[in-house]
Amino acid sequence: MKIRSVSMRSGLARAKGLGSASSGTKDFWRQRVTSVLGVPLVAALLVVFWMLSGADYQSARQLIGHPMVALLIVVAIVNFTVHMRLGAQIIIEDYVHHPLAKPLLLITNIGLAYLAGAMGILAVIDIAVTS
Repeated sequence: MKIRSVSMRSGLARAKGLGSASSGTKDFWRQRVTSVLGVPLVAALLVVFWMLSGADYQSARQLIGHPMVALLIVVAIVNFTVHMRLGAQIIIEDYVHHPLAKPLLLITNIGLAYLAGAMGILAVIDIAVTS
């Protein structure tokens, strides 16, 4: 007696040949890791902002130019930019169904995330180098 394998996929799904993209789990975990890392980063940034309150321009540049503070800010920028990109990507994938708009929005999302991250990092590097 031969045992047949029964597929739970619809006829349309079998005809299209579309299956799981297999990237959802990785994105899910990246989103969770960046959100958990965001908690101590926000706490550390609040301490830096508290130290900056009432400081004049030169003292603020000196504090931001300190290597540890600059590194903290750069790590925060990278973390929050990745978190932002993943969150927007999930929204686009779930709620945009137009065949042309979806890939354009996904590409725009990636480009804007890289642009925002690069601008923030370059600003911190500029302050750190010139202070």
